[in-house]
Amino acid sequence: MMSGNIHGLSWFPNFHDKFVSWGQEINLYELRSKDDAPQKSRLPYISVNYLANESRYQYARCVAASYHSHQPIIAVGLADGKIGICNFRDTYDSSWEYTPRQQRMCTCLAWSEMDANILAVGHDRHRSDSCITIWDTERGVPKETANFFGQAESANSLCWDRNHRMLIAGMSQKIIKLFDLRQNNASCQSIPTKTVQGLSVAPNGNDLCSYVDSIIMLWDVRSIKQPLRQIQSSRNHLQIAWCPTRNSLLSSLQRDSSYITLYDIRSVENENSREIYHVKRQISPFPSKYHHSGKFAFVNCLSWHSRDFERALLLADAVNILDFRLPATLHTAHSNRRKLPLLMQRPLYAPASPTSSTATATPTQQPTSSCSLNSGSSLDYNGPGSHSALNVDFLVPELFELDLVDETRQRALDDYGIKPDNKRFAELHLTPYLRNVWSTLNNVYCDDQLSGLKSALGINLGHTSEALMASSRIESQLLQWPDGINNSNKLVCYKSEQRDHALQLCGWAFELGELERFIDQLYASKEYSRAAMICVFHLKIMHACNILSSAADNMRDPSMYRITVIALSSFNADRCSSTSRNQRSSANMQIQDPHLRAIFSFLTMEKDNFEAVLKEEGVSLSDRMAFACKYLSETKLTDYVKQQIQSAIECGDLNGLLLTGESLDGINILQSYMDTSFDVQTVALVAINYFRQELFSDKRIQYWISSYLDYLNSWGLWEKRAELDIKIEGIRASARSSRTVYLSCNFCGKPVSNALLDEPRPRSTTTSTNRLSSCPSCRKPLPRCSLCLMHMGTMINMSNGETLSTTPEVQGWQTKPFSKWFSWCQTCRHGGHTEHIMQWFKQNSECPVSCCNCRCFDMDGSKPNTLRDIS
Repeated sequence: MMSGNIHGLSWFPNFHDKFVSWGQEINLYELRSKDDAPQKSRLPYISVNYLANESRYQYARCVAASYHSHQPIIAVGLADGKIGICNFRDTYDSSWEYTPRQQRMCTCLAWSEMDANILAVGHDRHRSDSCITIWDTERGVPKETANFFGQAESANSLCWDRNHRMLIAGMSQKIIKLFDLRQNNASCQSIPTKTVQGLSVAPNGNDLCSYVDSIIMLWDVRSIKQPLRQIQSSRNHLQIAWCPTRNSLLSSLQRDSSYITLYDIRSVENENSREIYHVKRQISPFPSKYHHSGKFAFVNCLSWHSRDFERALLLADAVNILDFRLPATLHTAHSNRRKLPLLMQRPLYAPASPTSSTATATPTQQPTSSCSLNSGSSLDYNGPGSHSALNVDFLVPELFELDLVDETRQRALDDYGIKPDNKRFAELHLTPYLRNVWSTLNNVYCDDQLSGLKSALGINLGHTSEALMASSRIESQLLQWPDGINNSNKLVCYKSEQRDHALQLCGWAFELGELERFIDQLYASKEYSRAAMICVFHLKIMHACNILSSAADNMRDPSMYRITVIALSSFNADRCSSTSRNQRSSANMQIQDPHLRAIFSFLTMEKDNFEAVLKEEGVSLSDRMAFACKYLSETKLTDYVKQQIQSAIECGDLNGLLLTGESLDGINILQSYMDTSFDVQTVALVAINYFRQELFSDKRIQYWISSYLDYLNSWGLWEKRAELDIKIEGIRASARSSRTVYLSCNFCGKPVSNALLDEPRPRSTTTSTNRLSSCPSCRKPLPRCSLCLMHMGTMINMSNGETLSTTPEVQGWQTKPFSKWFSWCQTCRHGGHTEHIMQWFKQNSECPVSCCNCRCFDMDGSKPNTLRDIS
C-alpha cells in the first residue's frame, strides 16, 4: 500500500492511461480497462493497477514526465541537486544521473516537447556555478559550456516554447529570460518582473503565464516586452496550469482552498493590437455529499490529461488521488458588433473517425458529476487531431434543443426570481418543476424566514426551549370510514398545533371551510385528480366521486375517471383475499395518474402501512408531507422527514427545501441541484430570496451569486445586475460594514470623500470652493477629464446657469446628473466626465488620451447606435 504523503502527480503526455505520483515514494499506476479482472484498487478513489515503484530516489524535490513514446520515463530532482532519469525498470545506467559541480537544491525540471531527449534542469543559486543546465540524455552527462546558463543566479521555473527551440526561465525572483537555442551561441532576452513562478506556455503556443503570490501575469511570447494582462486574486496561488485540450483555459489552485479557479482567457484582435480579458469561475471538484463530511479539505495538485477533454487528476489533502472532469459548459462568443452562435469548445485532440478523416468528434458520455471517485479507465480521445479552438462542427444536437445560455438570459430579461411573489412571475415560461418549487418556497416563507417543516415539527431540536415549545401534546383520533367503504383497518389521525402549522406550510387547510375553498381552487385550475385525492385523504369519498364525474364530462378520454368513480362508490377492502390483494396491487401500478394510484393505495392499506402512498413519486412532496403529518405517528414522521431530506440531497431536488428551510441541509440541496443541472441562476436567486441569516455568507452561496452576476455583466444587463445588488445589499444591511469602495487619491491613497476621513478637517465656506479639485489630505490635484482637461471636483456651469461640482461626495447624488460623474476604462484607467466620454465613443473606439493605444470601446459590449443621451 502507498505510505506517506504525496507531494505531486502527473499524467504521461504520450501514455494516456498511465500517471506517476511522488513523495516519500515514486509510484507508477495504470488506469484499469473494462476487460481487467475485478480486484481491489491500490488507490481508494480511482480504479488503477499498480505497475512499479522507483526505490532509488526518495523524497523527490521535483519530478517531470517526459514526452518519450516508447516507454514511460521521468526525471527526478533531489534536494542535494542530483538529477536522475528513471524508466521503472530494474536495470541501472550511470549515464542517466547528473550531479552539479556545486551541491544545492534542484528547483525545477522541464522536458522539451519538440525533442523528447532534451531536459532543462534548474538549480538554486551558487556564486560559482550556473543555475540552468541543458541535458541531452542521449549524449550523456552535459559537459560543454554551451549547455550552462545563469551564472550566480537561481532558477525559479522553466518551460519550453512550443514553436521554437527556445527555453523560458524565471530567475532570481526578479526576471524572466528567453534563451534562443537554435544557434550555437544562444541569445538571451530579459524581462524584469517578479512574476517568475509557474511559467507555462498555452496550447496555442502564443500565450505565456506566470505568477507570484496572488498575481497572475499573461504574456505574448511573440512580443514579450510588456504583459498582456494582470489578474489579481484574493489568495496566494499554489499552482497554475493550462488545460492542454483547450486553447484558452487556465486553472489555478490557491493555498488552503478546496476550489479550482478557472480563467477562460479571451482576446479582442485588432489591426495593430490585441486586448485580453478573462471570465473567471470557481468550482468545487468534490461531490456535494463530501462538502461537510471532512473527507476532503484542500486541493494540493492538479495534472491535466493531454488528450482526454477537460479531464484531470487531483491530489486532495496530500493523500487522496481523484479523477476529475469539468462539468459540460456552453460558450457564447460575443463582440460589440454582433453575437456569434452558441458553440461548445472543441478538444484540441479529437479521435479519427473510422469512416472519414474529417468527421467531427462527439463525446461518448456527458459527466453527471464533476468528480468521479471510482472512475473507469476508458478514454474518450485517443488520437491527435486538428488544433482548432472553437469549431462550429463540434456541436451536440441536444444542446440546440435545450439552449441553457439563451434560456437563462431570457429569464433574466423577464425579471426571473427578482420578485417571486409577484403575479407576473406566473407568466414566465418555466418548467412545471421550477414553477412548483417557487410556489412551495412562497408557501414556506413567512415572517422573513424560510423555516421548513423540520423546524416547524420540532425534529432534532434536543432539549432546548424551542424543543419544549414544539412538544405540545399530540392528540390521536380514531376515524370512522364513511358509509359505502367497507374497511376493518383502523385509521388513526394525529393532531397538534405544530402539525396544523405544517399542513399550512404544505398548502393544505385543516379547517372545514378552508378545505372546501382549497378543493374548489384545485378544481378551477383543472387539477381534478389531485383534488379528488385530497378529498379521499379527508374521507370525503362522495365529494371525490362528484369531482371526477364532473371532470369526466369535460375530457376527451373520461374512461379512467369513470372507472374510478364506479370503484369508489362500492369499494370493499375486506372482501379481498390475499391473492385478490396482490392482483389489485398489480392493477393499481398500471394506472397512469399518480394521484389515482395514491387513492387506491390509501384505501387498501393494511395496519397503518402507508408506504405505498408515501413512496408515490408522482405526487408532490408537499402533498406527501401533508399526508404524513396527518396519519403518521411521531416516530414514523420523524424518520420519514429525515429520509426525504437525505433523498433530496442525493438527487438535488429543490422541493426538499420545504423540509430543511434555511439550513445547512438546504445549502447541500442547492449544491446537489447545481451539480446535476448547472442552473446557477435558480440556485443563486433562491439563496438571495430565501436565505437571510448567517448562512447567506456561506462561501458556496457567495460563489453562486458572484457567478450569476458575472453572467449578467457578460450579457450587458447592467440594470438587472443593479437590481440584484440592491436586493443583496438589503440582506446585508443588518450587518453593514464600513464602506470599502471609494475614490482614493493617486498620491496618498486616502479617500477623496471628506466623510470617510478619520479626522475631517473643518472648512470654511470661503475656501471650500478653491479646494474642491484637490485631495483633502495631501492637497494634490484630482484626476483630469481626458477631454475637457478639468480636474474632478471643478465647478461646472450647467445649462440653467447653476454651478455643480463633479465630485459625488460634495453634493448629494440625488441632485447631480449622472452625465457629470466621472467614469474610467477598466483596462487603461483613463476617463473623464461621462457625457464627454459617451460623445467621444460615438465616433471613436480608441482611448482619448493621445499616448494611450487602448481600444476601450472594443472591450465594452455596447453598440454605437445604442449609446443614448444620459444628460
